[in-house]
Amino acid sequence: MFDSASKAKGVILEATLRDKDNVTIIELRGSIKTNEDYDIFKSAIDQAIEKGTPKVLLNFRDVNFINSSGLGRLILAAKIISEDHGQLKITDLSEDLRELFVFTRLDSKIPIYSSEEEALSAFN
Repeated sequence: MFDSASKAKGVILEATLRDKDNVTIIELRGSIKTNEDYDIFKSAIDQAIEKGTPKVLLNFRDVNFINSSGLGRLILAAKIISEDHGQLKITDLSEDLRELFVFTRLDSKIPIYSSEEEALSAFN
């Protein structure tokens, strides 16, 4: 299990990895808006990829904010995982974040699910 946190400027991002049904689930908590946050996010994605052909589920249940640079990191992660013949899915977005993903059309690039169980069943 990987667990990391960024506490720069009072902002906390935590990323915890766990495996279920041959899928690496990355549980994120906090905001994704500082360089330290991006490093934690990238490290979690890198660890998931190192496990082999990745099936990665990002659980955003406890994420309260992501800025444009964070969205860019998310797009890059999706590209890297796809190039490695993997799959990336997202679950448990807040209503505000879901609206952001629809507005930016990220929902057409990265599948979004309402629950972890629903997302897990959607992996090949």
